[in-house]
Amino acid sequence: MQPSPAIDLFAVQPYMTLTDYQDADAFAGHLGRLGAPVAHRAHEAALVVFPEDVATFLALAAAPRGLSQVETLDEAFGLLGRRALPRLLWTRARYRAHSLEAAFFTAAAPAVYGAWHRTFARLARQWGATVVAGSALLPENALGYASDQYRPQDGQVYNLSLTFGPDGRVIHHTAKVNLVPTQEDRLHLAPSRSAPSVYPVGPVAAGTAICYDAFHVAHTSHEPDFRGQLPALAALGATVIAQPAANPWWWDEAWTLSAQPGERRLRRDQWMEEGLMAAMQAAPSVRAGVSAQLLARLWDVHFDGRSMILARQSDAIQVMAHAPRSEAHPDSEALIHWSLTV
Repeated sequence: MQPSPAIDLFAVQPYMTLTDYQDADAFAGHLGRLGAPVAHRAHEAALVVFPEDVATFLALAAAPRGLSQVETLDEAFGLLGRRALPRLLWTRARYRAHSLEAAFFTAAAPAVYGAWHRTFARLARQWGATVVAGSALLPENALGYASDQYRPQDGQVYNLSLTFGPDGRVIHHTAKVNLVPTQEDRLHLAPSRSAPSVYPVGPVAAGTAICYDAFHVAHTSHEPDFRGQLPALAALGATVIAQPAANPWWWDEAWTLSAQPGERRLRRDQWMEEGLMAAMQAAPSVRAGVSAQLLARLWDVHFDGRSMILARQSDAIQVMAHAPRSEAHPDSEALIHWSLTV
């Protein structure tokens, strides 16, 4: 009897610092080393998920020097405004960007996109795997996503994710639909209006829901346009969900946004009760979810979390693998793995 086919699922949890974004080689080297064991997996088909925003800070490599000396994100944008103001004003006018922040991401986009695309096209080919390359803050590419060449469509900046097939070609792209209140709205990002879609990973169909898009309910009571993406992806046939994630709150501390007054949950508990696990429970055809978290300390901005792989076992959603975590080492890097029998 032939064994049942299976696919290997991986979540990559890197700890990123300013050094990792000093140039494209540093970025690619760090992520390539962390994900290297993917090449020695058990099965032919594999899905490797990197975190949300992992490529966003490649914009620093194209920024004026001196950013490592500032202490806050606001100070960093202030320095950029002073040193690159003529370029930012030209970009804002040329592409009709709504803010200087959007103009900065638009101006840096060609360098960011090129380094991001080349890094993950190479890793996908080396590993022979389908790779969800996290995300970056960019306008749409007017040239399409088939090559590493880039030209901004306009000044609308999206939280954009690319997926590379085993041959190193982009097989899917999606932008974030639901912007996180008090975070992404500060950066004047644009929410995606595009229809969801799926892509093949060996014998199954997968879909990408960027962080908040994989949640079952909204973070607050005043988000009437919130639309969790799992129902739509499940309706299109997705049985595996990739969730590139970047959580800007402390994982083990009180959740500061709440739809319920007086709530005292920790962020980690709120994530499990309202996030991907709850969304999978409400979408019975989804069999597995891969949540890859970004760990980073950049000025006063931090990203914290715990990567995990979830799967449907009978009628329950269970954690099949998770990144190690301790109070002493909350910044631990990890590559976690689980095989899904299909």
